[in-house]
Amino acid sequence: MIPFFRKIRKKMADDNRPLKYMRYAIGEIVLVVLGILIALQINNWNEGRKNNIIEQDTLSSLKYDLESALVQLDEKLEQNRNYRYLDSTLLDIIHFKKDISMDSLESLTLSHIFSPGFDPELGTLNEILSTGKMEIIQNGTLRKHISTWNKYIDELEEVDGKLAHYDLQVKDPLYSKHLPYKNVARFFLKLQYNTDLMPKSNFKWDSKSLLQNKEFENMLSNYMIYSTVQYSRLLDIKNNINEMISLIHDDIIDSSMQ
Repeated sequence: MIPFFRKIRKKMADDNRPLKYMRYAIGEIVLVVLGILIALQINNWNEGRKNNIIEQDTLSSLKYDLESALVQLDEKLEQNRNYRYLDSTLLDIIHFKKDISMDSLESLTLSHIFSPGFDPELGTLNEILSTGKMEIIQNGTLRKHISTWNKYIDELEEVDGKLAHYDLQVKDPLYSKHLPYKNVARFFLKLQYNTDLMPKSNFKWDSKSLLQNKEFENMLSNYMIYSTVQYSRLLDIKNNINEMISLIHDDIIDSSMQ
């Protein structure tokens, strides 16, 4: 195309001999600039196309990770609801001095031995945050959600740490003192591995001593406080994940239609 324009320019310049050289020089400059601009435009288009492919691959991987995390998160929310129900039931038994069988009390106490945290595998999201891939994501709202992810996780880990502290530093010593801990191990093996290899302990325990223990009531009260905060923060994370999934879904559809 440039040779074609060059022939036209030369013909026009030849029609006016005194201005021939000036026109020729200006024409050469215009053609060079035009060639550079076209080359830059093509290069930018190619780079944009490459970045769009990378962005779509990244978004697809991120969507998969977030959907997997959402499954774990829903399990964690259900677990949180169950644990709060167990703890509130025990607090009601203590407060109203309800009669309860030893087996029922053992089931209530041993159903909430530890408080596992939320630890999703989000390799794509972490890669975006740590490698500078954020720049290829064009959706500003999605970038904002991704950039605030660590804030939500840090807030959740704070309350998870409080619950883990009570598991190890308060509940474990208290249960070791008042319960036949062999039954704790037996319950865990049954719950996690569905095995009855370990028989129940021959040692009896006085259920009333635990229900009349102020430290036990204090522990349950703290569990209720922190697990309620945990539930709220889990919901915040779930809302954030759902919004990211929705934005990614829309971006992928929009890209496929272009």
